Parts: sequence; structure tokens; C-alpha cells
Amino acid sequence: MRKFFSVALLLLISVTSWAQSLQNINYNYIYYPDQEFILYWKITHRNAQIEIQYALERGGEAVDLSHYDILWEIRKDLSEKEGRTLSTIKPEVTTATQKSGKVILEPSTAGQYAVAKVVNNLKKVMTIFYKQVPVDATPYLVQNNNPNVKNYAPVNTPIALLGFEPERPIILSYYNDAFPPAAPPFSKAQARVSPVLKPDTIFTIAPDSPISFSQRGLYLAQQDTTSAIGVGFRIEDDYPKLGKLQSLVGPMVYLCSNTEYSRLAAAGNDKAQFDKVVLSITGNTDRAKIFMRSYFRQVELANLYFSSYKEGWKTDRGMIYIIFGLPQAVYRFNDREVWEYKNINFNGKFTFVKAGTVFDPENFVLLRDKAYEAKWYEMIDLWRKARF
Repeated sequence: MRKFFSVALLLLISVTSWAQSLQNINYNYIYYPDQEFILYWKITHRNAQIEIQYALERGGEAVDLSHYDILWEIRKDLSEKEGRTLSTIKPEVTTATQKSGKVILEPSTAGQYAVAKVVNNLKKVMTIFYKQVPVDATPYLVQNNNPNVKNYAPVNTPIALLGFEPERPIILSYYNDAFPPAAPPFSKAQARVSPVLKPDTIFTIAPDSPISFSQRGLYLAQQDTTSAIGVGFRIEDDYPKLGKLQSLVGPMVYLCSNTEYSRLAAAGNDKAQFDKVVLSITGNTDRAKIFMRSYFRQVELANLYFSSYKEGWKTDRGMIYIIFGLPQAVYRFNDREVWEYKNINFNGKFTFVKAGTVFDPENFVLLRDKAYEAKWYEMIDLWRKARF
């Protein structure tokens, strides 16, 4: 898998301080697994004002956050090459592992774009991120006093649901649905989620009250079930890194024949039987070890980056990321994301269009094409032989 990731740092370093429009930046670094830092941020309407709540965390123990600053600006649209710089904002909390705080935005910025420029002052490198400022108040999930931007939380972990009207109860709908994995990129079916799903359970809680969940699955919090305003999130117990043997079976669907997949599912907790099927796929023990380590690292990353109303590995972007690896270029627009590959295994691109619902406004769907079929099976063959 090293071949897929080898160019990422070069592309990251090329993002320097010259003026450029947001839609012309190569954003492949947002999916690079070995970043020196991680920026978590959420824009919310809170206490009658618009706030950016953020946390900059180091990506490894050797990273010194004292070399990093965040510069904030507002741009009117994605084509603007320079924005309006916000006044210097110092983090409220600064530790060896995190810089966090909040930025207050003017009401007039609603609908525009907030830009975070993370600057490494030592290396003279700048990494750019952006989000559109929501026009209306939108509810959000909070975990450990920070906005949760991952779309999932662990079982039995206290979370809070903020951004709702304080005098009305929150209606929680629970969906115990095993959503299907993404169809291959050459399939005729487009993986759009239905705007209406029938919940298995409905219950209410008081606004701003911490709550924990013991059942894994999809939850939707609303105050009006007839509106499109709400916050969807998953509760997981073996996630994003899969550790239980039975959890490993699902992601294997992209690589296995129907017979192989049935044998894996039938293995249950019998590791010897599971290993026997994997060995029959890869051909020898060394390949099997390489395969399991590399493949499920990709699954973990897909869960981290692309979790939605269903597990990240089941999404269209998650599927492509697992099988094809990190794209050499990622371009982002209002309604789509374009991934370009230029490596020894694949030269082409995938386009994902936004197909948001109340469960996930940022859900993306792959534009499928029959032309991908031959390359898909070539990549599957490389994975099965552990020759990627």
C-alpha cells in the first residue's frame, strides 16, 4: 500500500501561501493517514451567535504543536482567491497535545465560507481547510465538551445534543438496520439513501441532557419529525478499527466470491476457520499477513474519514479509498468531490456528487460507469494476491 501514499507529502507541501481559489486546491491531504496534525472543527449557531469551535490535535508524539498556528478568514465564494482575514485569535486551551478554542463570526457571514489555514512556522507550510457557514441553526453532537465531527460515538459513552430549542423535547429515532455495502463502481445502481426510513424505536429526551447509548446502530435526533432539521449519528462498539473477528467479515465482501464470503460468515468466532479462508484467497501465510494488515488499515481509515448514516467502509468514498488507496488529487466543489489517480495501478478519476439527507447532509454518491469494471477486477486481483 506504500505506493498509494508515497506522493501525499509532496502534494501537501505544495499547498503554500500564495493566493488561490478554494476550488483549485488539491485536498488529498485531508485523507492522508500520517498527517502531523488533525483539525476538528464545527460551525454552529449557539447562544444567538455563530461560532467556530475547533481543536487542533497532534498526529504523533514527536509533533510539536508550538510550531503551528491557525489563521482564519471568510470568503464569499469558492472562486475567491483571497478572503477577509479575521483578527488574531489565540487558542483558549494550549497543551502539548491540543490547541482548542472558538471563533465568533458575524451574522452576515452565514452562507459564506470559513477558511482555516494551519501554518507550520518551522517548515513554512500552510494547509487549507474550509466549511460553509450554515444559514440556519443546526443541531450537533458534543462529546467530551467538544463538537463531534465524526458522525459516530462509542457505546455507553455520554454525549450531548446541542443546538435544539431548550423548551421542547428531543425526539430520538433508532434504526437497527444493517445498511448494505457500496455496489461496485461499474454497477448500474446509484447508492442514494432513502429520505424516509422507518425507525425501530422512538423515544424522547430533554434538550442538553447528557445521554449514552448501549445499542449500536443509526440514531436521528429531531424536535419535529416532519422537518428536515436534525442530526444523525451512529453508535458503534468495535470502531473505527475493527478488532472482533465477526466485524472483519463485512468489509471482505469487496474481495470475496459468494462462496468465500459465506464461509467467512459461517466461521463465527472460529479464528482457525477464518484464517483458512483468507489463506485460500492469498495463497500463502506471508501474503495473508500482509493482506490482513494492509486491507484492514484501509478499512479503519475509511471508517475515520467517511462515516455517514452507515459505516465508513460501506460508503462509496470508503469503498474506493479501500480498494484504490489515497487519490493523488482531490478537488472539492459545492456539489461534488473529484478524485484523480495517477499511479502504476490506475490512471483515472472518480466523481462523487453530494446527495445529502437529514441523516447526513454531507453524504456523497459515486457516479458509476461500466468503464470501471476491468480496472476494478484488476485491483481486486492485486489485493487477493497481496501484490499492491
